[in-house]
Amino acid sequence: MVMRKAICLVAILGIAASAARAETAVDGRIARVVYTFASGGSWGFHLAHMKDNRYCVRFGNPGRLTLKIIDRVADICFATVPGSVERSRESRSQAFDVREKGKRITVVSYHSGSIAAGGRDITLDIASCEKIEGEEHEARCRSNRYVVHIYGGTCTAEISLARQPNRIASVVCEHYAAE
Repeated sequence: MVMRKAICLVAILGIAASAARAETAVDGRIARVVYTFASGGSWGFHLAHMKDNRYCVRFGNPGRLTLKIIDRVADICFATVPGSVERSRESRSQAFDVREKGKRITVVSYHSGSIAAGGRDITLDIASCEKIEGEEHEARCRSNRYVVHIYGGTCTAEISLARQPNRIASVVCEHYAAE
């Protein structure tokens, strides 16, 4: 009787532990999505399952990235799935102020958002925010939705951009081992 209770307790704890560890379609993988705009040019992102079990996103289209690079340059990382981040670390860049010829400004950028998983899908709802350093105006944020569908060795993605949602001409998705 005691042995049966111990086995039952171990089984329940094992189920609880595996439920707490979100297993997603991107676990152990890096998903790379590139979308081409109807007007030309492209943009994209990498979604990586990191070795410490975080899920990190890097925006841009630099070609295939490794975990080491993503860990160093990630725009936003989620500790769990489902999970959310109120505000990522800030990055700063220099730009010319279009309001005043020759004037340089510093643009402060950050991200906020959430990640969720269901079946073979990963959904990212991420707002990208920008503010001019030293100005009192609120940051301008654009909320975008990215859904990655992983099917064995292939994947597809749906991109919903806040600005001009119909301007994407094509989307390419690939995933590879997280190394």
